[in-house]
Amino acid sequence: MLFFVSLCLCGFPAFSSETLTVAVASSLYPQAMQYSKQFEAKHDVAVRLVSGSTGRLYNQIKQGAPFDIFIAAGSQKIDLDKPHKAMGYGYLGVQLGNRFTTDLQELLQPNMHKIAIANPQIAPFGAAAKRLLQKRGMWKAVQPKLVYAQNAMQASMMVNQGLVDAAFVPVAESQSHVATIPYVAALLTSNKNSRELYESLEVKNVSK
Repeated sequence: MLFFVSLCLCGFPAFSSETLTVAVASSLYPQAMQYSKQFEAKHDVAVRLVSGSTGRLYNQIKQGAPFDIFIAAGSQKIDLDKPHKAMGYGYLGVQLGNRFTTDLQELLQPNMHKIAIANPQIAPFGAAAKRLLQKRGMWKAVQPKLVYAQNAMQASMMVNQGLVDAAFVPVAESQSHVATIPYVAALLTSNKNSRELYESLEVKNVSK
C-alpha cells in the first residue's frame, strides 16, 4: 500500500473540532489516506494531508511549517529533535513502458531516450536510484538520458503517460524491485490527537 501523494489536502468533515496536518512523502499518499479516514471515523478530528518530496517537506518543517506529523521516505531526512519511528519499507523499481525489469542494462539500449528519476537532491527514491546506478558503474552512461521529476510519483506519472521511455518508480513488494527505501514517521507536536494518530501508524512493510 504505497501512499500516492497529491499536492493537496484530504477533505475533512465540517463538524470536526480539530484538524491535524500531516506532511507525507509523495510515494505514501494512498496508505496515508486510509489511515486518515480510519482515524477520522473514530475521532472528532480531521486529517489534512500535504504531500511532496521528502526533502521539500523537510525544508518546510525546518522553516516553521505547522505540521503535526511528518511521514518521510528515507530516514536520513529525520534530523529533528522529535520522536520518530520506522514504519516499514517502500520498493524502488524500473518501469519500461508498461512492464517492469530488474535488468538495468536495458536502460542503455538505443531506444531508451528519456528516463525519469525523482530529483536525488530532495527525493529519497531518486537518491536510491542514483546510488544504484553509481554502484553498477552506469551513472555516467545513463545521466544524459535523465529527466528529473519533483518526486517519485511524478516520475511514475511520466512513464505511465508515455512522456518518457522508462522511469525509476515506487512498486509493490510483489513486483520486481531493485532497491528498498525506509519510511519513518516523526511526531512534531505533542497534543493528544496528533500523538494518537502517530501511534496508530503501524510498523510494517508498505506495499500497494
